[in-house]
Amino acid sequence: MLALVAVALVAQVGFESRALPGLRVAGVAVGALEADAIRAALRTEAAGPWASATTRLVTPERTWSRTNAELGIAPDLEAATAAALSYGKQGSLLDRAGAWLSALTGNAQVPFVMRAEGLTAEQLVAQVAAEIDRPAIDGEITLGLTGASVREPAAGRELDRAHAMAALLGARALGDRDVELRIRTRHPAVDEAGFAEAAALVRATTTPLDVTVEERTIHEDAVALSTFLVVERTVATPGSLPAIPADSVAPAVRYRYTASIAQERVRAWADAVGAALDRPAKNATYTVAADGSLKVIPSLTGIKVDRDALVAQALRELAAPAGSRRTVTPAVATDVPVFTTEQAQQYAAQMSRVSVFETFFPPNLARWKNISTGAAQFNNVVIAPGQTFSFWELLGPVTVERGYAYAGAIIDGRSDPNVIGGGLCQVSTTIFMAIAQAGYEILERGNHDYYIDRYPLGLDAAVFDPGLDLKWRNDTKYPVLLRSSTSNIAVEFEIFTVPTGRVVTFGPAIETNFRDVRPDQPADSAFPPGSKVLGRDVTRTRTVTENGVLVRQDVFRSHYNPVWGGPAVPPPPPPSAP
Repeated sequence: MLALVAVALVAQVGFESRALPGLRVAGVAVGALEADAIRAALRTEAAGPWASATTRLVTPERTWSRTNAELGIAPDLEAATAAALSYGKQGSLLDRAGAWLSALTGNAQVPFVMRAEGLTAEQLVAQVAAEIDRPAIDGEITLGLTGASVREPAAGRELDRAHAMAALLGARALGDRDVELRIRTRHPAVDEAGFAEAAALVRATTTPLDVTVEERTIHEDAVALSTFLVVERTVATPGSLPAIPADSVAPAVRYRYTASIAQERVRAWADAVGAALDRPAKNATYTVAADGSLKVIPSLTGIKVDRDALVAQALRELAAPAGSRRTVTPAVATDVPVFTTEQAQQYAAQMSRVSVFETFFPPNLARWKNISTGAAQFNNVVIAPGQTFSFWELLGPVTVERGYAYAGAIIDGRSDPNVIGGGLCQVSTTIFMAIAQAGYEILERGNHDYYIDRYPLGLDAAVFDPGLDLKWRNDTKYPVLLRSSTSNIAVEFEIFTVPTGRVVTFGPAIETNFRDVRPDQPADSAFPPGSKVLGRDVTRTRTVTENGVLVRQDVFRSHYNPVWGGPAVPPPPPPSAP
């Protein structure tokens, strides 16, 4: 090796202005020639075949062919000559020795340096790139009103234009030639590694689900199930995703998706589904026969969906890959009636009417529909000993489908003539008075915003959902039967139970803090101009005794605001004398 290096150094001195022996430029022998001779040899070889030679740009799918003349490519004799003369004369001693060895063994070859005349070559490369290039498609998961949408990521590709131009301008042969184009993979900002796990959970979760109990089934489609999902797109931290190969085009920033199931949403769903699939137990109740006696309507045992079990089943199913549909059959428990047939039969012969109350309303079809529909929900309802009555729990949804109409109600202190279910406060007030007269424990009661004179002063019971309920508790050891009836202008509630010896007295209405309307107070459409009702505070006391022993003494307080129909309209002036 040392000897070879020494020979190379000595020989190089003799070839300072000549090409190394055995050297070829694009197949043209130029070994040991000086610059002029190299230039002449290359010109001779290139002048004839070069312009008509065909250059083919090749990919596995397609080939683009052009002559060198069409490409505007011509030999750069000066650059080629300089390349030939510099071969083997630069770099380290070992590099130079290696170049000499290649030259002497006939393996030294340098490309023919070309030059592009005009933009034709660049335009061809741009055209080829336009046909080859394909943008990368980011993986994407979106949640919206139409459910979950999943778009798969796809790698793109692009032509290495710099390599293509370098290959065109660096021919290794002067005749026809093929230029293998280099195509690089373009990676999306969200690729399979940052997408697959989240997408799998989204697809699993949105597979339609049936929940079946007995002969009843709730069908949940992909749109509804997508509301359980929480999907986030975040910047991927360094090292959290597999590295992109060096020969590919990497995005400036990489992202990843994460998906999870919101358990609190599944819990709320399970409560709603359970309520729909429950078959609640029905308490025994009574109906009044023609002779006035009470006949028992038997109780019915029901079933109740185990909400915790349904949540656990649903979470397992939602997270697991599924086919086109799946079914969940949740565990159920027996729902036992609070008041059984046997208990009802035990007291039937002892029960009698202990209270009745009736309120009147102006003839109005919409109001009548609401009051009669609402009152019917409480007809033949039994409140068992110790049980709490809630107006809203027993009433059920107030919807047009259930027979309710738009009618007048007080909303935010003002009369509103178009409220679905307007008039239901008359039902609650009538129930309250019937129950209060019988001495039961009142848990929640509120007054109207202004005083309505068809109700007992200080003893009305407004209801509004949400926010204001009528609640009372059966604090006796006997069942309480509510019965309702309506006419065109009145609603009535009767209370049947085993008499306990309770006596109820109401103290007089104590009115204080009277308040007149303000001059700038807006008029209320329910009142004619010139009419008004003063605001006031009212206190009513109820005393309940049982066989002479005090059971309770309640104080019902009401705060009424003033209301009016606006200023009176002045009468027209008298006609003038003729």
